[in-house]
Amino acid sequence: MITPREVGLLRRTRIFFITALFLSGCFLLVPRHARAVSADAASARARIKLKFQDYAVSYEDTLLPTPDHLVYEELYERRINAEHAEKVKKVEECLKFGASPKASMLYCYPLLEKKVDEFIKLVDCEPTDSRIRFRPYEAPMFTISKERVGYKVNEERLYYDVYNALKRGAAADVNVRVDVTEPARTADMWKACTYRRAAFSTGYESSNDNRKHNIKLALSKINGLEVADGAEFSFNQTVGSRTRQNGFVEAKIIRDGEYVEGTGGGVCQASTTVYNAALRADMQIVKANSHSLVPSYVPPSMDAMVNAGSSDFRFKNTSGMPVFIKAYGTDSRIHVEFYGLKMPYKIMTESVVISKTMPPPDKIKLDRAFEHVREDMPSGEQVRVSYGIQGLSSEGYALYYKDGKLIEKKLIRKDVYKPAAGIIAQRP
Repeated sequence: MITPREVGLLRRTRIFFITALFLSGCFLLVPRHARAVSADAASARARIKLKFQDYAVSYEDTLLPTPDHLVYEELYERRINAEHAEKVKKVEECLKFGASPKASMLYCYPLLEKKVDEFIKLVDCEPTDSRIRFRPYEAPMFTISKERVGYKVNEERLYYDVYNALKRGAAADVNVRVDVTEPARTADMWKACTYRRAAFSTGYESSNDNRKHNIKLALSKINGLEVADGAEFSFNQTVGSRTRQNGFVEAKIIRDGEYVEGTGGGVCQASTTVYNAALRADMQIVKANSHSLVPSYVPPSMDAMVNAGSSDFRFKNTSGMPVFIKAYGTDSRIHVEFYGLKMPYKIMTESVVISKTMPPPDKIKLDRAFEHVREDMPSGEQVRVSYGIQGLSSEGYALYYKDGKLIEKKLIRKDVYKPAAGIIAQRP
């Protein structure tokens, strides 16, 4: 039985023996057929070229140095400095034992990983979506960039393809197969969104400069707007508060059934015009309120009253793609246009008056500020400021046409408008 002392002695003797062999060149530890790499083996080294489109990376197998006998044994075991056929055979053995293609190749070609990583860094990229730029005040209004697909190198598949190429010879040109990722948005998809879905206009030629200013200012905040699919448009949020600080001025507004001066007067005509264009563009109307009095610029049940309080106009885009809004005013009319996917039908609107109510008697107001009467008029002389307005109840319908034929008539709202007395100004 070997004692612990003898075990220690054998261990020290073995260390001394190995050290002596190392200092003498280590030849006794290495099989005779593998003590040195022949010139023939050096000439039969793998030359690999990885290619994809315009990208290419080359790798040439080289001999690795053997600084000590342990490294030499490792290199021999893995066939790293062996000739080409022997290395490929070793890779095949690793694969049969269940190792992955990458692990099997790097077992015999450890320096290949750096080149593969370099190639992957060149090729791998995320897809780039096509982008659309909407500038309604430029020509063309839409500019669309080209999309680009994404590429992803399957690392294990690449190593396996390299192995198969090396089986056919030491010079291996590998056309790398990559996984392609399609972009979410393509130029063709955006081009389909540049169709004019609907347009609507109203006249304001008789309006004063202040009212026109307010309407154009409100439209300028909407012009060029993109409403994403599924998103909700809010007139009040888009236009902002109608205050002097925001650039709005005094003009006529409807308050308590009468026309009075108010900051931002006329903005309701802007919201109404957007509303009618949105109806025709097949937007889902979320909220649209009527005025207390019948509007003069659209038929009954076709208006959309807004104010800084509770009344807002809102719609939701349910078209499946973004819509783009062009909104502007000329000297005599204001225009709103919706662009997006082409609709399978055309939408028009119809206003139906159900009943009418006669206006109450005229109101006579003393014009002490001489806004309507002249100071040189005789006392008690009168000037009509406005005529009475009938009250009425009405219904609004959306009419759907396809190939010029009416295919559906849908009730969209019912409204009641108050009557209003005419106003007569009298000189005090």
